[in-house]
Amino acid sequence: MSYQENVERFQTMLDEGSHCSQCVFGYWAERMGLDDEFARRASSGLGMGVNHGDSCGAVTATVLALGLARGATSGDAKNGGVEDLVKDVEAAFVERNGSLLCRDLLSGGYDAADPNAHAPEGVDPWENCAKYCADAVELAEQYLTAADLANCPAIVSTPASPWEGMPEPTVVAAGSGAVGVAIGAVAAAIITYERRRAKNEHTLQDRS
Repeated sequence: MSYQENVERFQTMLDEGSHCSQCVFGYWAERMGLDDEFARRASSGLGMGVNHGDSCGAVTATVLALGLARGATSGDAKNGGVEDLVKDVEAAFVERNGSLLCRDLLSGGYDAADPNAHAPEGVDPWENCAKYCADAVELAEQYLTAADLANCPAIVSTPASPWEGMPEPTVVAAGSGAVGVAIGAVAAAIITYERRRAKNEHTLQDRS
């Protein structure tokens, strides 16, 4: 998508009630192949400057994406180069927009996180939020490669089947004679059926 197309897309999402953080992290989730519901939930608390008028949600959501793409799993965040990468993207955002802070970026100096604050009359505090979202995305894209995005770890894993790991069922006599053998055969058939059903359910979940 072009920069203007992203602005329009994000504006639509904002008009529908999404936070800037959800717009941006949802964008990266799509690029990284992550679940959309997961992305919206994970980023929902970052809006309005993490609800304190601090760092813009569009920026913090991008920081999450940078960590997923280039972050480290050890205690040293510099291993993946993400620390310097975050600084570069944030500096570029400040150069373009003048601040990282939500309270500074909203038109009229409106602090949306302050319950006692009032938007200036005749001013739409959110008029530039779609632009901030598009800026954050564009600036980060200058640093991320297709390989970075493809390297993102899977977030939602399929739960293990309760039948997983069980030995293959065999027909064991549940008593003497033909009746016992029949009961054992039925039990083996039930276990086989349940294992296949669980496997099919997981396959359907993966495809949905």
